[in-house]
Amino acid sequence: MHLSSSTLLVLLASTQCHAFAPAAMRARAPSPRAQWWEEDGTAPDAGATTTAKATGEHQIKAGDHVRLHYSLTTTGGQALDGAELTFDTEEVDLVVGAGGFLPALHNALDGASLTVDAPETMTLSAPFGERDPRLGPIPVPAANAPKGMQPGDRAGLSNGATARVMSVSDEKVVIDANHLYAGEDLTLTVTLLEPPNGRPLQEATFAGGCFWGVELAYQREPGVVRTEVGYAQGADPSPSYEAVCSGVTGHTEAVRVRYDPSRVSYERLCDLLLDRLGENRYALNRVGNDQGTQYRHGIYFSDDAQQATAEAVIAREQQRDAGRPIVTEVERIAAYYAAEAYHQQYLEKGGQSARKKETEPIRCYG
Repeated sequence: MHLSSSTLLVLLASTQCHAFAPAAMRARAPSPRAQWWEEDGTAPDAGATTTAKATGEHQIKAGDHVRLHYSLTTTGGQALDGAELTFDTEEVDLVVGAGGFLPALHNALDGASLTVDAPETMTLSAPFGERDPRLGPIPVPAANAPKGMQPGDRAGLSNGATARVMSVSDEKVVIDANHLYAGEDLTLTVTLLEPPNGRPLQEATFAGGCFWGVELAYQREPGVVRTEVGYAQGADPSPSYEAVCSGVTGHTEAVRVRYDPSRVSYERLCDLLLDRLGENRYALNRVGNDQGTQYRHGIYFSDDAQQATAEAVIAREQQRDAGRPIVTEVERIAAYYAAEAYHQQYLEKGGQSARKKETEPIRCYG
């Protein structure tokens, strides 16, 4: 991502939002990913663990569901600025290697040997990537910026990324899209809180239009451990994003969720979908400006219990406005195919917060 003055779109000053130019329509290209992600959505080698002392009894591997407490600090022991993080720290649940959080955290856990309640410390080599001069600092003419900007404000860019405002003068505004901790080694302290895979997870599949925004909504939901976007209910066994967008494959953009039923119910997950749909629940094959069968909304159950819950949720919501039929599909999941890697956790990679209980509005277009 190379910055120029034309990329500056929105400045987030406190809670104010200032537009520089009309927002672009939905991108059809890879995410404006953070610099610690590769083009294919995987973690770069630079985020690998450089030292590890863990010699515990549980050998952690990709695919394991782990509950742990972790912290990130500078190598000097200073806590990181939480405002710079799009993910949770401290006590979390995650599936190793399944995305979300920080790629270097997954790299550090994969292959580590950990003992329950025994803290282990590791050094991460530039987990937020190296500083890139193409990302800043870069001057933007002050005439292109709204008045009242201050150093420390966040600037939203037209490609969906964000930048920090470094300085402001009468002539120019200097911004920097490098992460605050780019180029720095960090210390990871991690404590396994229970044996891996100790609690069974359940799976659910939902469709609500643009899968980027729906996925982020589920990422923020407490009890959701893993999310993945993909294509549901179509006939083509190897769909591509371009083919699905054409509307001829029969798929709909969907989100597959793995969740801990002891912490969040299937009913709550169904409600979350309908809450996000809002008035779109009454619109056939449309969510907002996205139209076509590939954007139809639905709850795709995997067993009789999920079916009964989904139907009860729809019936309850229908009673609120009996004169307008809810057209959200409730069907047994017939097919699901994971989407391309660059779509996974798309909006988080673009800088939007995936922290649990986050209330910042989701911007589906960056």
